[in-house]
This record gives sequence, C-alpha cells and structure tokens, in this order.
Amino acid sequence: MATAAAVPTTPAAAGFGNLRHAALSSFWFGSNFLWIPLTTVLLQSQVDEVVPQKGLQNTGIGVALGVGGLLAMTVPPLVGAWSDHLHSRFGRRRPIMVAGTLLTFPGLIVLMFAGNFPGVLIGYAIIQFFFNAAGAAYAGIIPDVVPAQEVGKASGFLATMTQLGIGAGLGVTSLLGRNPVIYLVLGAVALLSLAPTVWAARGEGETPIPPRPRRPFGETVREFLRPLHEGDFAWVIFTRLMISSGITAVLYFLLNFFRDVVLHTSKGAEAFTSNWLLVVVVTAIPFGFFGGMLSDRIKRRKIFVYTAGAAQAFVAIVFIALYPTVIPLVFALGVAYGVGYGLYFAVDWALACDTLPDPKASAKDMGLFHIALTLPQAIIPLFGGPLIDALNGPHGNGGYRIVFSSAVVFLFLGTVLVSRIKAVR
Repeated sequence: MATAAAVPTTPAAAGFGNLRHAALSSFWFGSNFLWIPLTTVLLQSQVDEVVPQKGLQNTGIGVALGVGGLLAMTVPPLVGAWSDHLHSRFGRRRPIMVAGTLLTFPGLIVLMFAGNFPGVLIGYAIIQFFFNAAGAAYAGIIPDVVPAQEVGKASGFLATMTQLGIGAGLGVTSLLGRNPVIYLVLGAVALLSLAPTVWAARGEGETPIPPRPRRPFGETVREFLRPLHEGDFAWVIFTRLMISSGITAVLYFLLNFFRDVVLHTSKGAEAFTSNWLLVVVVTAIPFGFFGGMLSDRIKRRKIFVYTAGAAQAFVAIVFIALYPTVIPLVFALGVAYGVGYGLYFAVDWALACDTLPDPKASAKDMGLFHIALTLPQAIIPLFGGPLIDALNGPHGNGGYRIVFSSAVVFLFLGTVLVSRIKAVR
C-alpha cells in the first residue's frame, strides 16, 4: 500500500499562520478540558459514591470506562467515514462537530443527577457517543486544511492545546470539587472552544468527493479496515495503541493508587490527583509545543517517541518498585512523566498525517487512528479494575503493582516498534 503525506485540499491551506493554527486546534482545548477531568477524577469519585463497597470500586470504574470505551472505539471510524462523503454549504466536518457537542449536554445533565451506578453508566455513554462523533469529524480537518510541511507544527499546537485543556479542566475541577455544576462548566467550555475552530476550518468540504463505486459487502469491510494491517499507517496505529495502553493502565487508577498507597487516606485524594496531573501537563506544555515545530525543522519524529517512551516507563517502574510515599518524590515523578507525555503528543498527529493512506478521505482513517486511543480505555480498565480489587485483598495493595507492570510492557513495545515506520525518520 502506498502512503502519502497529508496535503491541503483547499486554497485556504496556503499561508497558514500561528493564529489560524491556534484557532484550528482550540477545539482540542475544550475536548481535553472535558475528557480528562471527567475520566480521571469525576467519574472515579462518582463511582466511589454510588458503589460504597471498597472492594468493588475499581471494578465499577473499569465497567464504566469499558462501556464508554466501546462506544469511543466504534463511533469515530463510522462517523468519520460519513463525514468524508458529506456535502453541505457548512462543510462536511463542522455540522457534525457542532451537533455532536450540543448533544453531549444531555449526558452531562444525567451525570449531574445520577444517584446510582446505572445512572452513571447511561450519562457517561451518552457523552461518549456524541462527543466522540464530534471528535471524529474534527480529526479529518487537520489533514484537510493544513499544508504537509506544517503538520508537525499543527501537531505541536494540538499537543499544547491538549495540555492547556487538561490543566485548565483539572484546575477548575479542583476548585469546584464534586459540585454538580462542574459538568455544565465542562460542556460550556467545550462548546465555546468550538467557535474558533469552525472559523479556522472555513473552506473545508466545499468540493464534494465523488462517490466510490459500489462493492460487495465483504470487500467494502476489508477496504474499510485495510489501514489497520497494511503499510506505515498500520504501524502508527499499533504503536499508538501500545503507548495509549501504557498510559491507560496507570492513569485511570491513579486516584485510588494515591489514596491507598501514597496517602493512605481518602481525604484529599481527589485534590492530590488533580494537582499531580497539573504538574504533568504544565511540564508537558513546552515540550509538546516546541517539539512539534522542531520535528518539522529537523525532519525527524521517531526520536521524540523514543525519548517519551523511556521517560514514561521510568515513572511506572519507580511506582512499581518503590510504592513511594514521599510527596516531593511523587511530584518529581510527575515532572518526568510530563516530559515524556509532552514529547509523545508533540508528534502523535504528525506521524498519522505523514502516513495517511488517502488524505482526501482522512476522517475515516483518522477514526481508525483514534481507536488506538480508545480501545485501551475499553479493555484495560474492564480487566484491570477487577484485577486490582482481586489482588489487593483486605491487607495489601499488590494489585496496583501487577497492573502498573503491564504499562511498562506496553510502553516498551510502543516505543521500540516505531522503528518499523519506514516513511518517517
């Protein structure tokens, strides 16, 4: 399969300035402002409230994240494929982005008032369905309008907006705590962040893509899934899957890990987790922003992945080996993790754009790329949560050590196998 770098499909791609890069990536600020506090602090806290038995709380978190992750895995490629062939006077991506973001609000409202576990599941599922639909359409915009020689810069802007969104979202969450109004704040910021992106993506989808000839169903499915197993793009997806698995194996159980291992109390665990993640993202911001631009300049992206994987694996190993309780050490590890986190996301999207099989129909393939982020969210918590509860037992916390060890394996594979991507240095 021949691969191709992302190319601009509209005249608007010429003369891309920093303002337009920032506006185009602003929706990623709002997206991460919503997703990270919701999936790392608020959901865990709400599950702990509606599932009072401590021995079942990690299991409850795993089930909720697993259900949401299944939706996050299936919706993006299907909605992305639809947006590739949608034609309207408002574009092919932007109508889906606006509608999906607006329809996220009913799920947030359900979570506001959920007093039992089924209510939490329903609200979270609604959010996962519609906000992932919006994100699927958005994923096609970068290849649509950004010039090929600036995809590293675009990836750096996306990484920066990711970290800024995470930091701002966690900061607001730390201030508001479990006040139910936090859910409306998350939704409002996500919606407001969409406006600059809609402006910056002007011109996308003005020229409709000719419909492809009809094929037998089996052939259509094989062609749909072909990027998952052929060419450089398949290696980009697989290595992202491994890195995302390593992150997920730790991230979604951090709150309870800090509660049980570091603090030995539930008091202040939410604020401690938010503050630790804030340290990570503040450290990651400069590495993400300048790393993307530097990767364009030196024409190398793999070195950023190698460095990132080593830094993240180091933190997981220290957590496993020491079960640290010295607070300054724990926050120093947050700094180290932030370096790796920023460097990886500096080139994450650039690697995908560099190896897209068909830049003219990018949202479907970027939806498959998105699966590498969401599949771990569906699978790892679903098994990792019960495993932690089963192995921790009444007198120990060994379950965290086993599950966090898997993160080291995933990060190692995702880092080393980047070498298999031939079209990118």
